[in-house]
Amino acid sequence: MRSEFLLRIAGVLAALVGVSVSRPATAADPAEATTPPSRELAQKAQAILKKHCYRCHGQDGTVEGSLNYITDLNKLVARKKVVPHDPKASRLLKRIEDGSMPPPDEEPRPTEAEIATLTQWIEAGAPAGAVASRTPIPTSAISAAILADLEQFDRRSRRFQRYFTLTHLYNAGWGEDELQTHRNALAKLVNSLSWASEIKNPVAIDAQRTIFRIDLRWYVWDASIWNRILQEYPYGILDDSVTARAISVYTLAKLPIVRGDWFVATASRAPLYYDVLQLPASLSELEKLLRVDAAENIRQDRVVRVGFNGSGVSRFNRILERHDSAQGMYWRTYDFDEPPANLVDRINGGLVPDRRNIFAFPLGPGGLAPNPFQYIGGEVIFALPNGLHAFYLYTANDARLNKGPINVVSDPKRPDRAVEAGISCMSCHTTGILPKADQIREHLEKNPKAFSREEADVIRSLYPGKEAGLKRMAADAQKFAEAVAKTGAKVSKYEAVSTMTLKYEGDVDLITGAAEVGLSPEEFRASISQSELLTRHIGVLRSGGTVTRQLWVQAFGDIVRELHLGSLYQSNLNGPTNRDNTGELDPLEARDSANQWAFTADGKRAVIASGDRSVRYFDVEGRRDLRRLVGHTASVWSVALSPDGHSAASGGMDSTARVWDLKTGLEIRQYTDHDSLVSAVAFTPNGKWIVSGDLAGNVAYWRISDGQVGWRSEQQGLVTSLAVDPQGQFVAIATANALILRNLATGEEVQRYGPFTTPLGCVAISPDGQWIAAGTDAGVIRVWKVGEDKARFTLTGHQGAVRSVAIQEGGRWVLSGGADRTVRLWDTHADKPQIPPFRHHKTTVTAVAFLSNGTQTVSGDRELGVHPWRIEKFLNAAPKAP
Repeated sequence: MRSEFLLRIAGVLAALVGVSVSRPATAADPAEATTPPSRELAQKAQAILKKHCYRCHGQDGTVEGSLNYITDLNKLVARKKVVPHDPKASRLLKRIEDGSMPPPDEEPRPTEAEIATLTQWIEAGAPAGAVASRTPIPTSAISAAILADLEQFDRRSRRFQRYFTLTHLYNAGWGEDELQTHRNALAKLVNSLSWASEIKNPVAIDAQRTIFRIDLRWYVWDASIWNRILQEYPYGILDDSVTARAISVYTLAKLPIVRGDWFVATASRAPLYYDVLQLPASLSELEKLLRVDAAENIRQDRVVRVGFNGSGVSRFNRILERHDSAQGMYWRTYDFDEPPANLVDRINGGLVPDRRNIFAFPLGPGGLAPNPFQYIGGEVIFALPNGLHAFYLYTANDARLNKGPINVVSDPKRPDRAVEAGISCMSCHTTGILPKADQIREHLEKNPKAFSREEADVIRSLYPGKEAGLKRMAADAQKFAEAVAKTGAKVSKYEAVSTMTLKYEGDVDLITGAAEVGLSPEEFRASISQSELLTRHIGVLRSGGTVTRQLWVQAFGDIVRELHLGSLYQSNLNGPTNRDNTGELDPLEARDSANQWAFTADGKRAVIASGDRSVRYFDVEGRRDLRRLVGHTASVWSVALSPDGHSAASGGMDSTARVWDLKTGLEIRQYTDHDSLVSAVAFTPNGKWIVSGDLAGNVAYWRISDGQVGWRSEQQGLVTSLAVDPQGQFVAIATANALILRNLATGEEVQRYGPFTTPLGCVAISPDGQWIAAGTDAGVIRVWKVGEDKARFTLTGHQGAVRSVAIQEGGRWVLSGGADRTVRLWDTHADKPQIPPFRHHKTTVTAVAFLSNGTQTVSGDRELGVHPWRIEKFLNAAPKAP
């Protein structure tokens, strides 16, 4: 089964999108049509840049100077590092010519001939040469890859798996080196949010290395922490497909997938940074957690202090203080607001020193010295068990801070220049604890009369001097560098997490936006033009403009609704977690959600599988419940009506299948031997037996009267739908990659169609038992004549998963409903679809049926919308069958 899934995802990634497209540039294409000489010149320029610049600007994701695309000639032009035809205006060439790139101490140096070649290349228009083609990865392929990956785990282990994606960056044309920087940033950040003793890097599950799996246990996370992450996530789309549903069931999470770039830019900043790391609200509680008794360490001279002016972050003087912790090092700073320039209090004709001046008051804090310094707050940098560093900002009264006061500390890289816990600290402390030379000890030795003998003794103990402090800092920095290397990155001046955060926070253009919603730029531009709402919000994208990231996030919900991409995830609708906090009790539970319908032949009544744990017996004409059938302990996902209309069958997330008396509302029988969500139920033609299937791959044929099992089939892959031959000969079982026909009486396999690249989501059999129709998550419907090996017809047109299908006797007329909110009538004898879709539903269509009068259909949707459709005119207008 696992190999089948791996084959399926390989097929999806390679062939689901049939047209290979060139990687789009991020600006107007700078290169003219390249002739062989210009291509050769481009290759020479690329080779020179790779030889001298690549090691710092792209190799293994390095991102010195925020430049990690040095060999991508197109991007060098698009991002204005090179100006075609103008060497003097090209910043990259100017830095190479003045000797600052590569840095002066690095060898080998670019030769005059190589610089001349680069100049010639720019003068020629900076041609890009050959551009590698790239096939975009569709959303369905992401889901298929994740489902295939989950299949390798046992049932319990699946609930701990979560996923990060960089696929949208790949589809937007980001180069491999740029993607590697993102991979490095993701690996470093998740491990920097971990209390585990080992570095565990996210595992790529696709060939392009854009989809990554983590195990919550690797970082000592749980379902509550993941849900805390989701509270901040603005891009969650609940895809109404079989694949997405199975992923939620396996992981016990409504949304087990988030974008990696968003996570890097958001989980690295407080308050989410603190919450994922589970850091307490006060410094004293943090020190208890780390087994640091700061006051006692100071009293017992068990600390190393470094005091100095000009930290580069703090506006005034600063003290660094090192303690040993349970995990290694624990450094805290004492920061001071700058004294006002007009402070002139005088006593006995002398200037009273300000207690914010550590050269006058190097001892403290309050309670630990007779004349303590007066600090306003500080920063803590401490080692995690895996050797990476965590950060904490605090006030003088030990309260936790998300941002430091800008009058004390500042970060010029952040939009408001405020130091933010997490991201600003990572950006500053790229090498770990920054080496700073102590100035207090030297000040004491040069000014011995400034302090009493007792004070001088304590100062000498706490401030061991410049060399001792630098040695301790170097040792701590070395341990940090070793831990960073295990994440796949390396310590450098430009740190990956902060650099990629700035990239994410940049403006959104058409190519970026299109990739983030899973469309091509052309499709996205057309979609914006067709929506008055989107034209008003983001219409500027159509003409080459950009929108800010903040405006894009605000508009994202409207984009999802207008483009019918799915349902927007709402974290406030998460259900309760299970007792061991490994996942939600029912990630699929939803109020007033009609997951499946089964209509009577005349369409006047229906039973509905409801997301609120009930089965609803529904008056279609009156749009009201006749009865609620209550007994399932989780959401219900499958229903069927008995041939006589007196009974209903249902299956749910509670792994049970049940039979109900519609007259009394009482449960008749319950089958409890399923191992997962019961995704399909069906009555046999005589109404005495049930066939039920689950997402664990089990199908059971059992008698209603006593629950006796006639046969049971296992390990056939994800079962998504069932249909029983009205003649009672066979049952059709739709799975993730095949359609299987089994003898109804014996369970013996009699026919198999597939494998398919995307899961089947629904199946139906014609009344004469001669034709079968099945729809897929990719929007494709196939129609087979029973007994034949290949599909007679393949119907395409749905823009999303097909959720329900029906087929009439003779196999000519097929009815379908899907996640694109449409109902479609297909004439399989027509050369191409000629009947316009029925577009009266406002959400996913979860059931369709032909009515017994032969001239109408009925369809129901996710939000209990139900609509009849008169199709007589289409039937009469169709050419007669030969």
